Amino acid sequence: MYEKLLSVISPESRTRCERFRLREDSLRTLYGELMLRHVLCRHFSFKNDKIEILKGDNGKPYLKDFPIYFNISHAGNFVACAFSEHEVGIDVEQIRNIDLAIAKRYFCKSECEDLNAKSIDQRLNYFFSLWTLKESYMKWLGDGMSIPLDSFCFKVDDYGIEVADEHRSIKPFFKQFSIDGYILSLCSTFDNFHDKVETLIVEEMIF
Repeated sequence: MYEKLLSVISPESRTRCERFRLREDSLRTLYGELMLRHVLCRHFSFKNDKIEILKGDNGKPYLKDFPIYFNISHAGNFVACAFSEHEVGIDVEQIRNIDLAIAKRYFCKSECEDLNAKSIDQRLNYFFSLWTLKESYMKWLGDGMSIPLDSFCFKVDDYGIEVADEHRSIKPFFKQFSIDGYILSLCSTFDNFHDKVETLIVEEMIF
């Protein structure tokens, strides 16, 4: 099946998959593009051999000659892909034990204060909530890791999700999902999110 699926994706992605030392990394890359192609063919009537994925100057992939934006993320056993008519960013992370002192290195002061104000059993979830929001925001911007993580701040409470960024005037919208021990965050130009995540298994994506 692995060899069959490799034949479905682009030659460039196939070469990248084959270069990974760990099979898990190869599979995540493979499944990400496979999911992208599956959705484009099923929902937008693409022919798989006509799908051309290019990269902009910032390295962010886009579809040639078609106004659909997408973004891919993976962690652990999950690969996630978001689609929109406008710029979109997505990040998924597995909630796992880490040294929360890392927050001082990457989070702004107010985020660290909010994190420390949480009860001990809530801190891990809140850390990954902030982390995935930051990643989704940077991917929405398209500038990757060139933006310092502490140069913008998130506030997550019962009233919603807000980002404070003195360097950028456009404010996007956010939505989060909790899935089997993972947190998935979405960032989009417009507030047109779906209410649930559609799940697929590999066998559904075989062409």
